[in-house]
Amino acid sequence: MTDKATQQISQPALEKPENAARPCLDSMPYRTLVFARLHSKEMPVPLYWVAGVNGGPWGATNSLKKAAEVHGANCFYCSTELTKNTATIDHVEGQTGEAANAIQNLVLACKPCNTKKGSFPIDAFKPEAGREWLSALLAQVQDRLDRLDNPEQERPA
Repeated sequence: MTDKATQQISQPALEKPENAARPCLDSMPYRTLVFARLHSKEMPVPLYWVAGVNGGPWGATNSLKKAAEVHGANCFYCSTELTKNTATIDHVEGQTGEAANAIQNLVLACKPCNTKKGSFPIDAFKPEAGREWLSALLAQVQDRLDRLDNPEQERPA
């Protein structure tokens, strides 16, 4: 969106960063991440607090790793319990572009699943995982669209 287009939108209609910068998955440990702030105006990268973890805030990848270490996690693809030694971060839609490290594009995966998936699209690698992730993403997009239509709407807990 151009600066001119942004200026034409009334201030209350602009989306708040915390509405866009949240995990789309509601399971543990994803729900322990809380948007803290943007790094800076020059570098608008979301930073997150992790419930039960001192320090921070951190970027999406480090936040997700810390959440998994403290709260436990299962592989998004095969449900195997993850340990500090077996947990990896998978980029669901690849590692190129600005959105590669967006919290919505990251899932916890065991090393074997992450290696097998490689650069395959999630729905080609594991259709049921693709359906779950895409459904969660669609719900988040719908929620964000609803907020733009009704800026006073409270975010669901």
